[in-house]
Amino acid sequence: MTFQLEQLEDICILALDDLWNPEENQAIIQEVEHLIAQGQRLFLIDLGQMQFMNSSGLAFLISILTRARSAGGELALCHISPKIEQLLLMTRLRSTFEVADSRKEALIILQALTKN
Repeated sequence: MTFQLEQLEDICILALDDLWNPEENQAIIQEVEHLIAQGQRLFLIDLGQMQFMNSSGLAFLISILTRARSAGGELALCHISPKIEQLLLMTRLRSTFEVADSRKEALIILQALTKN
């Protein structure tokens, strides 16, 4: 798996190409924990390179969301495939996440949430 971290103002953008391996996912979670310890609160996860997700991926997303919200922050997802959308709906997690079609839309959502 490869992932990229990008900082855009106060939002950390995490682009992923898969979330199949729990051990690799844990390494990313540790990186996110480090960022939160340094004051990072807003995260955008771009799933544009992923077509499918398993339970390890769902656990990863819930873990990042929980950590961000516990620190007073928020998480948004963008570019989710129809299969991932279907998985989120079937597991009743769709309403748990802020989901956007594009990075631009997700950034607007995160910025709006921080103003409330």
